[in-house]
Amino acid sequence: MKRYGLCCISLTLQDQGFKSSTMTKTRFLQLNRKQAEKIVAERTLNNVMVARKTIEFCAQRGWNYRISSGMMPLETLPDVNLLIENSHNFDGIKKEFDLAASLIQHSKVRCSTHPDQFVVPASANPAVAAKSVIELNMHGKMMDMFGLSQNYNSPINIHMNCFKGGDLKDTAKRFIDVYNQLQHNVKSRLVLENEDKPNSWNVEQLYEHIYQQIGIPITYDSHHFRLNNPTNMHPSEAIKLCISTWGKYRPLFHYSNGRSSASDRSHSDYVQELHTELFEHDIDIEFEFKMKDHAINKFQIEFKV
Repeated sequence: MKRYGLCCISLTLQDQGFKSSTMTKTRFLQLNRKQAEKIVAERTLNNVMVARKTIEFCAQRGWNYRISSGMMPLETLPDVNLLIENSHNFDGIKKEFDLAASLIQHSKVRCSTHPDQFVVPASANPAVAAKSVIELNMHGKMMDMFGLSQNYNSPINIHMNCFKGGDLKDTAKRFIDVYNQLQHNVKSRLVLENEDKPNSWNVEQLYEHIYQQIGIPITYDSHHFRLNNPTNMHPSEAIKLCISTWGKYRPLFHYSNGRSSASDRSHSDYVQELHTELFEHDIDIEFEFKMKDHAINKFQIEFKV
């Protein structure tokens, strides 16, 4: 049975006052250090509580959940030097994580996360690659605190996001070199997604240069595939190829439409086009539509798949 996934935010819960928050580095440095640390700690506690409420919301609907990357503000900035374990209210934060972990265990809500576009372990810039590892380690730590399995049932999904014409093998080598040095709680969860820009990493390139070398699963993104499919591969063929990379683990793929047309990279509010290849297989599908839970609800009412 297919399960649908909510990405990060429930608009229904936001309307009820459950909303995550962050803090910028600039704002942090403007404040008194003690005051700034207190605010960050309180926002972290709130964010974990909101995540717990959202997981509960998803459990009631039989959905999966993509955990927000902004759970622990400023955790990865060396010049700020904040660690969640040093928060004055860490006991409260840990309690919320434990409550969420118990909920996940009993409800079987599948959770993932998706670090932002600046996480580029294959970058030719050593500083960018090093910062990417720090970000990935934070995501591994966060997933552990939610009690999630250290395997592809709890994927950390990223883009390669690094392409210069003709240097696929060089980029792949840089990625693999970094991948081989990652902590187990990241390495065991890391998956790669096909990208949307022309001349960025498509399904076939990820399969040949990454999966066939080190076995990392490919996250099929249906909208990205329509934007970046230079060989005119059939969507059904592409999705079967991606499914094959997940082995014994259930694939978790992405679904969205272009806002104004199929060629618009921006995501639409609601489902406008049914990508039928996604619904022919027993997989999990994250809905990347702007209207979040409202989009999934509307889809389930209007489409009988």
